[in-house]
Amino acid sequence: MKEVKIRIIPAIGLFFCIQIFFIWLSANFYPNNSIGYGILGGILTSFCLYYSVKGMQDTEDFTNSIPENLRLGTAPTFSLAVIAFISFIIFTSFLTSMYSDNKENELKQFGKITTGEVLDGFSETGTHVVGSYKVTVEYSVNGETITGFTTVSPTEFQNCYIGKEVKLIYSTKNPNLIDIIGDDSKVETYTKIKNRTILISDLLKIMDLNKDQTEAYLNSISYPWNYESDKKGWINTEKLLYLLKPSDKSVSYLTTTFNPEELNDEIDKLKFIRLDTISNSKKSPGEKIKLRMLSAEGLYKNDSYALLIKSTMIGTNGQMGMVIQLEKIKQ
Repeated sequence: MKEVKIRIIPAIGLFFCIQIFFIWLSANFYPNNSIGYGILGGILTSFCLYYSVKGMQDTEDFTNSIPENLRLGTAPTFSLAVIAFISFIIFTSFLTSMYSDNKENELKQFGKITTGEVLDGFSETGTHVVGSYKVTVEYSVNGETITGFTTVSPTEFQNCYIGKEVKLIYSTKNPNLIDIIGDDSKVETYTKIKNRTILISDLLKIMDLNKDQTEAYLNSISYPWNYESDKKGWINTEKLLYLLKPSDKSVSYLTTTFNPEELNDEIDKLKFIRLDTISNSKKSPGEKIKLRMLSAEGLYKNDSYALLIKSTMIGTNGQMGMVIQLEKIKQ
């Protein structure tokens, strides 16, 4: 058994040292490249397991102590390789998930949302694997400028051009720990806001709100909205949404995501009546019904409001969108 101890004890000791190091690493440094460190930990772990089992397999006293039906097959090297590969998958998944969960939990508990500027970004692997993109962001914490790093998904990376202002969350406990709030899943994770479509009923509420209340209300629906004084309105650049409020009696909403059926249903629910235009009045009843099914475009009114819905081009790339204008006609 002395030979067994000489072969096995160092490998087992190294195995536990590796696990302690990588678990300690996640609890103290929260590595931004969680996938990279997870893979490294998985490789080292499987390496240790491979040589631990191989050391026992190659020791005659230990092999003879195992019942014959439990011994490795006639191709021990292949069997060991399979064991090592399975352990690599398990430990890589475990470590990667642990890093990600620990980082997310700290940002949930100690996180504070701020605005930063993208300085740089690059692909760490040269592929489109989720988490393989790294972005450098500059932001301010208590008057101090900090340069932080974080990994993002391919979709988030496409929207992180140099010089762009982005919403991010940092830990007040460790200001270098950050995450960019660049998609709906992260918005829901860190703000508890579940993105939804802005409805005509929302526009009715917004008409009676002041500037600060309007921004808060918009951000409770589809984060993030920011006020732009030169346009006298709010913009959500992530989703290409715009809202203008030129007066207390009118509001205009521009969107690239709309559903004619939902608009028609809400128009009916709010008791808006469609007003025929000259061109529309020439159409047959059947054609009017078909037009209404295909599009919500038109001029409407109810007892208190006038409503105009029309298609338009939004953004510099000429994306098709919808304009919804609401105006109060009766107090």
